[in-house]
Amino acid sequence: MKEVVKRIMDTEREVREKIEAAREEAQKIVRGAEKRSREITDEARQKAMKEGQELVERLRREAEEERDRQVEKVKGGSSELMKRKEREMQVAVERVTELIVGKDLE
Repeated sequence: MKEVVKRIMDTEREVREKIEAAREEAQKIVRGAEKRSREITDEARQKAMKEGQELVERLRREAEEERDRQVEKVKGGSSELMKRKEREMQVAVERVTELIVGKDLE
Protein backbone atom coordinates (compact mmCIF):
# COMPACT_ATOMS: atom_id res chain seq x y z
CA MET A 1 0.00 0.00 0.00
CA LYS A 2 2.88 2.35 0.77
CA GLU A 3 4.12 1.82 -2.73
CA VAL A 4 0.78 2.86 -4.26
CA VAL A 5 0.56 5.97 -2.07
CA LYS A 6 4.15 6.89 -3.01
CA ARG A 7 3.36 6.52 -6.73
CA ILE A 8 0.25 8.66 -6.34
CA MET A 9 2.22 11.35 -4.50
CA ASP A 10 5.02 11.20 -7.10
CA THR A 11 2.49 11.49 -9.87
CA GLU A 12 0.78 14.45 -8.15
CA ARG A 13 4.16 16.15 -7.71
CA GLU A 14 5.01 15.61 -11.39
CA VAL A 15 1.60 16.95 -12.42
CA ARG A 16 2.09 20.03 -10.18
CA GLU A 17 5.56 20.60 -11.66
CA LYS A 18 4.20 20.29 -15.20
CA ILE A 19 1.34 22.65 -14.38
CA GLU A 20 3.76 25.18 -12.89
CA ALA A 21 6.07 24.89 -15.90
CA ALA A 22 3.07 25.39 -18.20
CA ARG A 23 1.99 28.47 -16.20
CA GLU A 24 5.48 29.94 -16.43
CA GLU A 25 5.58 29.26 -20.16
CA ALA A 26 2.13 30.82 -20.55
CA GLN A 27 3.28 33.92 -18.63
CA LYS A 28 6.35 34.22 -20.87
CA ILE A 29 4.14 33.98 -23.93
CA VAL A 30 1.73 36.61 -22.55
CA ARG A 31 4.59 38.98 -21.65
CA GLY A 32 6.08 38.51 -25.12
CA ALA A 33 2.71 39.19 -26.75
CA GLU A 34 2.20 42.31 -24.63
CA LYS A 35 5.68 43.56 -25.53
CA ARG A 36 5.08 42.95 -29.23
CA SER A 37 1.69 44.64 -28.96
CA ARG A 38 3.33 47.76 -27.48
CA GLU A 39 5.96 47.71 -30.22
CA ILE A 40 3.33 47.43 -32.94
CA THR A 41 1.30 50.23 -31.35
CA ASP A 42 4.36 52.48 -31.15
CA GLU A 43 5.30 51.71 -34.75
CA ALA A 44 1.77 52.47 -35.92
CA ARG A 45 1.70 55.72 -33.92
CA GLN A 46 5.04 56.83 -35.36
CA LYS A 47 3.94 55.92 -38.88
CA ALA A 48 0.67 57.83 -38.44
CA MET A 49 2.53 60.87 -37.11
CA LYS A 50 4.96 60.79 -40.02
CA GLU A 51 2.14 60.46 -42.55
CA GLY A 52 0.27 63.28 -40.80
CA GLN A 53 3.32 65.53 -40.95
CA GLU A 54 3.84 64.70 -44.62
CA LEU A 55 0.17 65.45 -45.33
CA VAL A 56 0.36 68.78 -43.51
CA GLU A 57 3.52 69.70 -45.42
CA ARG A 58 1.98 68.71 -48.77
CA LEU A 59 -1.19 70.68 -48.05
CA ARG A 60 0.90 73.68 -46.96
CA ARG A 61 2.85 73.57 -50.23
CA GLU A 62 -0.36 73.24 -52.23
CA ALA A 63 -1.89 76.18 -50.35
CA GLU A 64 1.19 78.30 -51.03
CA GLU A 65 1.09 77.36 -54.71
CA GLU A 66 -2.61 78.22 -54.89
CA ARG A 67 -1.97 81.53 -53.13
CA ASP A 68 0.83 82.29 -55.62
CA ARG A 69 -1.52 81.44 -58.52
CA GLN A 70 -4.20 83.71 -57.10
CA VAL A 71 -1.69 86.54 -56.58
CA GLU A 72 -0.45 86.14 -60.14
CA LYS A 73 -4.03 86.08 -61.38
CA VAL A 74 -4.80 89.29 -59.52
CA LYS A 75 -1.59 90.87 -60.77
CA GLY A 76 -2.50 89.85 -64.29
CA GLY A 77 -5.96 91.28 -63.78
CA SER A 78 -4.45 94.48 -62.42
CA SER A 79 -2.42 94.85 -65.56
CA GLU A 80 -5.53 94.42 -67.68
CA LEU A 81 -7.44 96.82 -65.45
CA MET A 82 -4.66 99.40 -65.76
CA LYS A 83 -4.62 99.06 -69.55
CA ARG A 84 -8.38 99.47 -69.70
CA LYS A 85 -8.27 102.51 -67.40
CA GLU A 86 -5.43 103.95 -69.49
CA ARG A 87 -7.53 103.57 -72.68
CA GLU A 88 -10.51 105.19 -70.95
CA MET A 89 -8.33 108.07 -69.77
CA GLN A 90 -6.88 108.48 -73.29
CA VAL A 91 -10.39 108.68 -74.73
CA ALA A 92 -11.34 111.24 -72.07
CA VAL A 93 -8.22 113.30 -72.80
CA GLU A 94 -9.00 113.25 -76.52
CA ARG A 95 -12.55 114.44 -75.88
CA VAL A 96 -11.39 117.23 -73.59
CA THR A 97 -8.74 118.22 -76.14
CA GLU A 98 -11.37 118.26 -78.88
CA LEU A 99 -13.61 120.46 -76.71
CA ILE A 100 -10.76 122.85 -76.06
CA VAL A 101 -9.70 123.15 -79.70
CA GLY A 102 -13.30 123.34 -80.76
CA LYS A 103 -13.78 120.19 -82.77
CA ASP A 104 -17.33 119.21 -83.37
CA LEU A 105 -18.52 116.40 -81.08
CA GLU A 106 -21.09 114.07 -82.38
